[in-house]
Amino acid sequence: MPNPLMTTLTIAATLILSPVLAQFSGYTNINMTAVNSFLRVQLDSAAVRTAQQNLYRINQRNNASQSAQAAARTQAQTAPQTTFRPGPQRLMLSGFVRSLSSDPAIVREMNTALNEGFKAFEAEARRLGRPNNVAMAFTYLVGVCYMVHYGEEPSETALMNLQANTDAAFGSSAAFKALSAQDRQKLYETFVLMATLLLMGYTVAMEQNDQELLNTYREIAGVALESVLGVRPDRLKFTATGLELRR
Repeated sequence: MPNPLMTTLTIAATLILSPVLAQFSGYTNINMTAVNSFLRVQLDSAAVRTAQQNLYRINQRNNASQSAQAAARTQAQTAPQTTFRPGPQRLMLSGFVRSLSSDPAIVREMNTALNEGFKAFEAEARRLGRPNNVAMAFTYLVGVCYMVHYGEEPSETALMNLQANTDAAFGSSAAFKALSAQDRQKLYETFVLMATLLLMGYTVAMEQNDQELLNTYREIAGVALESVLGVRPDRLKFTATGLELRR
């Protein structure tokens, strides 16, 4: 069964974002190095490293127990631990776009496209009852990376179980708890921006039947998966109900 979350976001990429990336993809190899560097820098924090360790443990426990997973889902819905009050403007967008290109026309187009990507993601996050939520953005990035890298869409059940486990993983990190609302917003935006760019590239490659471009984005998605989860892509797998991580 198609995943409404992934389907909606892929449609958004097709209708709104892909014309921009079609122009942008000509020098992907240079800029994608900068993108991977951008992601690694943003994730090099105690909050993320501790959350990765916590997620491995929480995921194992909840994957083995339906009742534990259900309790985590309820907790993430009724008392989320990774929400934040957003500021009046995006904090990471401008720097992210400048890392992609110095061409003013492309910068303008990318700003517009990525803003539209934020709107599409945030509409789905509201539908799912997870607005302004770092764990939801993290889950979006993992889901997109998995789809791009493996060509398979995780189920919405699996993604929402991962979101609940991620909310608990970040929420049990003292370093994350100490983050200001602004720092949480930066982390949230990093996840959404990276996911949106990958979704754009994947959409263009599929529409144009460009195997070389598709392979490039699959490689980038694999690097991103390892960066956010701390596990090689060949050591993880989405099942119908969740994400399995093996170290």
